[in-house]
Amino acid sequence: MTASVETPLAAGAGLSLRRNFLWTLAGNIFYALCQWAIIIVLAKRTTPLMVGQFSLGLAISTPVIMLANLQLKVVQATDVHRAYRFSEYLGLRTVTTTLAFFVIAAIAAVISHEPKTMLVVIAVAAAKSIESMSDVFYGLFQLHDHLDQTGTSMMIRGALSVAAMSAALYFTRDVLWGVSAMALAWFISLLLFDARRGQRFLAAGEPALGWIGRWKLLRPRYTFSRQWTLARIAFPLGIVMTLASLNMNVPRYFVQSAMGETDLGVFSIMAYTMTAISTVADAMRAAAVPKLARYYVNGKMGAFQSLLVKMGGMAAGLGVLATLGIVWLGPQVLLVLYGADYAPYAGVLVWLTAASGCSAVASLLMGGLDSSKRFRVQVPMFAAVVATNAMACAILVPRFGLAGAAAAPLIASALHMAIAAVLVGRVCLSPGGSEAVLPALTDSWGSGL
Repeated sequence: MTASVETPLAAGAGLSLRRNFLWTLAGNIFYALCQWAIIIVLAKRTTPLMVGQFSLGLAISTPVIMLANLQLKVVQATDVHRAYRFSEYLGLRTVTTTLAFFVIAAIAAVISHEPKTMLVVIAVAAAKSIESMSDVFYGLFQLHDHLDQTGTSMMIRGALSVAAMSAALYFTRDVLWGVSAMALAWFISLLLFDARRGQRFLAAGEPALGWIGRWKLLRPRYTFSRQWTLARIAFPLGIVMTLASLNMNVPRYFVQSAMGETDLGVFSIMAYTMTAISTVADAMRAAAVPKLARYYVNGKMGAFQSLLVKMGGMAAGLGVLATLGIVWLGPQVLLVLYGADYAPYAGVLVWLTAASGCSAVASLLMGGLDSSKRFRVQVPMFAAVVATNAMACAILVPRFGLAGAAAAPLIASALHMAIAAVLVGRVCLSPGGSEAVLPALTDSWGSGL
C-alpha cells in the first residue's frame, strides 16, 4: 500500500464535529440494526429458551468485560497531551480482557445448571472479548477525530455478524453455533479492518517503515509501572461502566430468577427493540467528547456548556417522540417484527422506551463529566442508580412481572438523569480542578512502539 493512499487518512486533519457525529451515527445505526436483525433471526429461527440463553450470556459477560475494559477508549480520546502510547493501551487491554474471559467462564461453570447454557455463555464471552480488542482501536480513531473509521468498522462488523449468525442458524437452528459464527466474524473484522487501519495512524510521520515495521507498531507493550498508573487512572471508569452494565441487566437477573429463561427471552426482545435511542445518544457522545475535552482544557466554558445543552435537548426530544410513537403503534410494531407471541407486551415496551429516553439524556450529560475527567464522582452516582433499580425490581417484578421489570429502569434512569445534571452543573460553575488529569510523563507518544 503506497504512502499516497495512507497519508490523508493517517496524517491529515481530523474530521469536523458534524462529520464525526454523522459517521458515528451511521455506524451505530447500522450496527444496531444488525444486532436487531440478529435478535429477529433468533426469535424466528430458535425458541424463547435459546433467546434467553443468549441474553443470559450477555447479562453475565457484559459487566465483566466492561470492568476489564476500564473504559480506555474515553481515556485515550481525552489524552490530549499523548501521555501514553497506543501500545501501552493495547497491552493493558490484552491482559485485562484475557482475565475477564476466564472469570466469565468460571461464573458460567458455577451458575449454569445446563451444560448447553454454560457453553453459550462462554461463546458469548469469546465474542465480547474480541469486541473489546476492537474497542481499543476505536479509541485511537477517536483521539485523531477520525470516527469515520469507527463507523466503517461497525458497519463491517455488523454485516458480518448478521451473515454469520443467519447462516449458522439456518443450517443448525442452534444458538451455540450461531454465537460461535458471530465471534469468528468479529475476529475477521478485527484483523482485516481495525488493525490495518490502526497501523496507518501509528505509522504516520514514519514513511521509511516497511510493511513488517508498520505491523510491529501493533505489538502490545508491557511496562508494569506505567500501565499500573494508567489502570489506576482508568479504574473509576471501569467501575462506572460495570455499574452501567449491571444497571441495564438488573431487570434481566430478576426476571430470570423469578420467571425463568423463557420470560427472560421475551423481556430481552422488548429491551433490544429500544436500541435506536441509545444508538443516537452514543453517536453524539462519541463525536462530542474530544471536542468537549479541548473546550474544557482551553477554558472555553461557554462553548462547553452550549454543546452539552444542545445534545441534552436533542436526546430529550427524541425520547419523548419515541415514547409517544410506541404508545400509538406498539402492538403493531411488535406484531410485524417478532410475531403474535410478542404483541401483547406493548405496555412493557412503552416503559422501556421512556426509560431509554431518560438514559440517553443522562448519557450525554455524562460526556461532560468524562471530558472534564470527573471519573471518580461517577462511581457513587452509578452505585445509587443500580441500587435504586435493584430495589425497584425487587418490589415490582414479583407483583407485576415483566411490566414491573420495565418500570424499574425508568425510575433508575430518571434518578440518573437528575444526578448527572447536578454534577455537570457543578463542573460548569467551577471548571477548575480536574480530578484525574493524565500525568505528563517524560516519554513522548512516539511511534506507538
